[in-house]
Amino acid sequence: MQFLHGREWDLLALIQSRNTSDFSQAACRDSDVDIYHPSDEQVPDAGVLDECSRCIVRMDCLALALRTEDSEARSGWYGGFGPEDRDTIAGLLTAPGGGRAPSELALTARRLVNDGWRINDVAELLGYSRRTVQRYLRSVT
Repeated sequence: MQFLHGREWDLLALIQSRNTSDFSQAACRDSDVDIYHPSDEQVPDAGVLDECSRCIVRMDCLALALRTEDSEARSGWYGGFGPEDRDTIAGLLTAPGGGRAPSELALTARRLVNDGWRINDVAELLGYSRRTVQRYLRSVT
């Protein structure tokens, strides 16, 4: 799970995003999808998973799986993560106490502030007041 360390909010933002990801640069774009869906809970070849670890759309791939798959019937490997890994990741992303996950705007505000943006600049970019941005930031602390 080292790949996700410190990037949980980014993953949540991708999961909640209404934008479609561009997978044209995916490392697996010309591969047979069956190699990512081995039967009987087998693990794909190490070389296949190594490709995933270097893929530039790895986070998008993982987010797509977490956004669309049935949590009771996970299968295959997405972003280099198998079903059990995605169960663990989904559990990590769940808000404590069963609360709602932060909104996409709240995640965006947090990401921008973490990247060094000033709150006034974030407010201007998002088209909200400074006070609203501060509320967003408190919701994802």
